[in-house]
Amino acid sequence: MTSKQTGLTMIEVMVALLVLAIGLLGVAGMQTVSMQQTQGADQRSIAVLHVQTMADEVRSNRGLPSNADRATWEASVKKDLGEEATAEVTSVNANQDARIIVTWESRQTVWDSAEESEDTGSSMHKNSFSLLVRYAP
Repeated sequence: MTSKQTGLTMIEVMVALLVLAIGLLGVAGMQTVSMQQTQGADQRSIAVLHVQTMADEVRSNRGLPSNADRATWEASVKKDLGEEATAEVTSVNANQDARIIVTWESRQTVWDSAEESEDTGSSMHKNSFSLLVRYAP
């Protein structure tokens, strides 16, 4: 006597659901990482924009900007990158170079070094962008 199987067994259905669930969990994890990386890229773009704005100001003034201009720029950086962000413009060589530095904190992602979080005991990651600007005196 031979019997023909005409349907799926319960074990086959459960294995198929398990494989599907694992795949969906992987997709959800990748979506989370993608969103974190997108936010980090957005913050880096904003920092570059602020540094470039100040570099244009330094070049057009042929020197460091006034204290009022610096305060306005620093307030703008804090507004866009968070209250913990810092922005500074310093003279490197008298009447030749200026260094512009913007630093900000962002949430640490799975791609950041694990050593950094152990040192600080925080889930925050410190980022920095620096530009050396040469201007004509």
